Amino acid sequence: MSLHTIPEIGKCEFKTKEYIVNQLKNLSCKLYEPTQTGVVAYFNVHQSKTICFRADMDGLKLTEKTNLPFSSTHPGFMHACGHDGHMAMLLEFALWAEEHKSELKYNIVCLFQPSEEEHAGALDILNSSILDQLQVEEIYGIHIWPQLKSNQLFTMVGGMLASSSEVDIDFLGKSVHAANRSKGIDALKIASAFILDCYQEFDRIEGPHLLSIGKMQSGLARNIVSDYAHVEATIRNFEDDVFVQMKNILYKLKEEYEKKTNIRIEITIRDLYKSVMNDFSLISKYKDKLKLEFLLSPFLQAEDFGCYTRKYKSMFMLLGSGDKHLLHTDTFDFDMDILATGVEAYKTIATN
Repeated sequence: MSLHTIPEIGKCEFKTKEYIVNQLKNLSCKLYEPTQTGVVAYFNVHQSKTICFRADMDGLKLTEKTNLPFSSTHPGFMHACGHDGHMAMLLEFALWAEEHKSELKYNIVCLFQPSEEEHAGALDILNSSILDQLQVEEIYGIHIWPQLKSNQLFTMVGGMLASSSEVDIDFLGKSVHAANRSKGIDALKIASAFILDCYQEFDRIEGPHLLSIGKMQSGLARNIVSDYAHVEATIRNFEDDVFVQMKNILYKLKEEYEKKTNIRIEITIRDLYKSVMNDFSLISKYKDKLKLEFLLSPFLQAEDFGCYTRKYKSMFMLLGSGDKHLLHTDTFDFDMDILATGVEAYKTIATN
């Protein structure tokens, strides 16, 4: 059995947790379970400072089509985002740390975090207070990344991966027969106009950002004016002030449309995934030691590692996997040789 064969969705990583604990239980580190499926291994080597390395654990709801000899044995689930690789790197580093405790310049926390793909499991770890309990001062992480030069680590100062917020908008109108439509309030028509105005207004915002309307539901029959429309969207950004601008636009349009159409609009924004903000001092410290290359621009993909970056000095790196299939696809794969580069990076940081 390998980690790739047992993908599990967020907060259900029970077999994955068992695998990790079996790898760590005979080491001298102390094991903690900060959440139901989360695992923390703490190497106390009596240094004055503690740092943390984090790997995410969950898989995706995808049917694997890689034809690998170690493909998923869980039908309908797949490690299509490299989290199995992230865990493998951290486990290998933990095994190395056990044999090289005298070389460690910090106390080490190896954090195996559930539910990165959904529900921002990083928030559960933060709420558990385990990192404060162990007096963590810095957090590091690595994500395998296709379409970047294979076997090379990349990063950038400031916002590297986007904040991601879920937006639900409900339009509450009045239903009538289509022949009497002037006496109703057409939620479908108003929602359609609202969406077009959103795109137009968001295009005026400076700085990288994204609005994507992914789902809309409305109507009961072709000859009935719809009294209800439901819209689901995602908004992404890197700087907090851009998020404020985006939120303000939504509520400004809500107010305008309610006044001119008599419809009622309800907006719900779930701001779970903060942008990954890398610390300048850590990048300066390690750019030469790790031979880091710098990204020319950030990515609009989100990562809940950003939640840690708002509380601790942090550095997140992307490990290039070359011209491989994209993340979150049913054919995603990577050359396992690149994992050694990630392990060596962790060793370098731990012994610097």
